[in-house]
Amino acid sequence: MKFLQKFDLKFRGLRNKGKSPLLRKLDLMHESSLKQTVKRNYSDYISRLEAEYEARNHRPKYLPRSTSEKFKYNGSFHEAVGKVFLVAQFFAMMPVKGISGPLPSELSFAWRNWRTLYCLLFILSTLTSIGFTSYKVFNGLITFNNIEPLIFRGCILLVCVNALMLAKKWPALMMYWYEVEQDLPQYQTQVEKSRMAYTIHMVMFVGMMLSLAEHLLSMISAISYSNYCHRTDDPIRNFLTTINDEIFYVFNYSVPLAMWGKIQNVYSTFIWNYMDIFVMIISVGLAANFRQLNDNLLKFKGMHMPPTYWSERRIQYRNLCTVCEKLDNAISLITMVSFSNNLYFICVQLLRSLNTMPTVTHAVYFYFSLMFLIGRTLAVSLYSASVNDESRRTLRYLRCVPKESWCPEVKRFTEEVNSDFVALTGMKFFNLTRKLVLSVAGTIVTYELVLIQFHEDTDLWDCDQSVYA
Repeated sequence: MKFLQKFDLKFRGLRNKGKSPLLRKLDLMHESSLKQTVKRNYSDYISRLEAEYEARNHRPKYLPRSTSEKFKYNGSFHEAVGKVFLVAQFFAMMPVKGISGPLPSELSFAWRNWRTLYCLLFILSTLTSIGFTSYKVFNGLITFNNIEPLIFRGCILLVCVNALMLAKKWPALMMYWYEVEQDLPQYQTQVEKSRMAYTIHMVMFVGMMLSLAEHLLSMISAISYSNYCHRTDDPIRNFLTTINDEIFYVFNYSVPLAMWGKIQNVYSTFIWNYMDIFVMIISVGLAANFRQLNDNLLKFKGMHMPPTYWSERRIQYRNLCTVCEKLDNAISLITMVSFSNNLYFICVQLLRSLNTMPTVTHAVYFYFSLMFLIGRTLAVSLYSASVNDESRRTLRYLRCVPKESWCPEVKRFTEEVNSDFVALTGMKFFNLTRKLVLSVAGTIVTYELVLIQFHEDTDLWDCDQSVYA
């Protein structure tokens, strides 16, 4: 090997003897760069092989921290309603940016945001639909049944406009609510922290699935009606004309208008159900916060606690009452529309139940819709009443304070719970408590008895008057 190295050096010396010093220097620089390049490529190749080997054979014992954090809840209402409001934004509701973020500080509202423009576009579409419906209603015989589509679309418009105004206030409301939640006694386990989110998701899921089932049954019944009152030989055109008869009362049939009417109908149906679900979701969140405070009072029930403990709990209770008042001021119009709308449609459906059902399909849809409407109204009433129930439950634990622990702070706390009336309201006209359920039932019976006296048995499948508009 040494002989070969000496021979290579002599050969290079003979080869470079005839070259100038500059060319020799350039050759040396070129050889040096070639050696460095080969060495670098070889090192990179070896490093890549080692990394691939480690990746194939190394198995982490635990999930990365960033992955496990995705499955944890912090117990806040903002986190619990993120996915629910994402669905609502698809249907032109709650145009707030950052709704799925981990913290409410990421929330923002802007008029130039695409979500807001999307919401304004749907409001404009609803106004147009109301114009067509009004033209048809006021050019015909005005009856209790005929004004139903106008009331339905009017309620949708009111809710959409109020939701747009609520979206402007939502970032500040959520920020204040989040600060109050962080001051409450914190839950220690993930099961307790995720309880509110699980309840909200289940309310949304069950409500939307039942709403979808009702809408599908409505479509099946409308198809049967359009086949019975076939105006043309095209079944699709008959169906679209049936469900959009207020549009084609003004214009001649066209596919774009028919598709617009159908999309408008789907969006309106979602919002009609969503306004009840929204009131239930807000009620679940408020009741969960009061329950969180009550669970801490239950933990120390009958125990000797210092005055500072009762002072902290009283301040936390007062903050929750303030949150409830702020939210009630923001959503009371939606609550009012929800209850009045349900009351009207229950009366309409009960009155129609006196008529003979033309087919089994129509009967299945009609009674499913009636039961769903009654059940939804009952669910809204009970979930809303739970806010008042949980706020009053605090008094039970204050009455169990030992004599030795009684102090001015406990007395002040008890007097505040006794004197304050914490509940959601409908524009301050009525309070959402358990007594409201009996009041609504009595009102429905009263109205129904009055309506029955003026009722005349009508043909539900009168081809000159569609009930599917």
